[in-house]
Amino acid sequence: MKVLELSARAVLESNITSKMCFACGGSPSSGLGEHIIPKWLQNEFKLFNEKLTLLNGTLIPYRKLTVPCCVECNTGFLSNIEKSAKNIFFRGSINHGADELTLARWLSKILIGILVKETTLAFDRTRPGDGSIFPAHAIDDLHNCHFVMQSARKKTSFSCLHGQFPFSLYFYKIPNYRTGQEFDLSTNLVGQSISIRVGQLGVLYINDGGLQMEVGPKGPFGLLGSEVSEIQFREISARVHYKAALRDATHFYLTSENDDTVQVNQLHVRSFSGYLPNSQELQIFREWDDIELSYAMAAYMHVDRSEGNPPILNGAPQ
Repeated sequence: MKVLELSARAVLESNITSKMCFACGGSPSSGLGEHIIPKWLQNEFKLFNEKLTLLNGTLIPYRKLTVPCCVECNTGFLSNIEKSAKNIFFRGSINHGADELTLARWLSKILIGILVKETTLAFDRTRPGDGSIFPAHAIDDLHNCHFVMQSARKKTSFSCLHGQFPFSLYFYKIPNYRTGQEFDLSTNLVGQSISIRVGQLGVLYINDGGLQMEVGPKGPFGLLGSEVSEIQFREISARVHYKAALRDATHFYLTSENDDTVQVNQLHVRSFSGYLPNSQELQIFREWDDIELSYAMAAYMHVDRSEGNPPILNGAPQ
């Protein structure tokens, strides 16, 4: 099968509910499957018993974050993505666009993996009839994530409206992290954004077709690529996650494939709400609300909002 066919098969609701391979929709292996947070990362930073908060507020240990995967995908292109991402994080720097694409592929895999996992877990374990945490049919909304992840299988060309790639990605250096605090992960699954810090490199990926890069190519406060502290990186992440949840538009794509390459073309943007009032400009993001942001920052920065405002880097919202 061609790459685009594998991707389309993988997001089929019937294949998700049947627990087929999350990467190609084929028959899964009889083993544990794909570790969403890879074993090398769990080993390096002793994350086996650390926990991720799911959409329903429950916690799951990283060691149990696995999804069905076939041997060919697990030991093939997904393994290659892992190795490349590991090298970048251990180096601690992003040197060129190829590194950005590598990390986008890896973070796409994690984002897809988390949501696929949530399709297998009951929203309320005392009432299994209420359904799963995340509906299987909604995985299809991650088709762009799949295009990015699948681009590791075959040479892929992107023609985009807002930049080189069909996603937003920001990265920062965090040289002075505390011992025992080498790893940080946060997500906004509704906004399809993920933030991760491994040692001295922090990266944010947003599955938005590049819309955040369009309105802020250097991210909050123009700090793309700069040195920041742990707390500053968390604040930047909170702002990006909140912005992701405000997205009010989507892209139309034309994709094609031959034996050698895949071509992904962004055609145009469609706003869900239409034009801004009294304007000919499409509404791409809903209106920024500092009160809403304060709740988001309290959650992402692990502070009690009732104790005062979380620290900020600088004035106006980005």
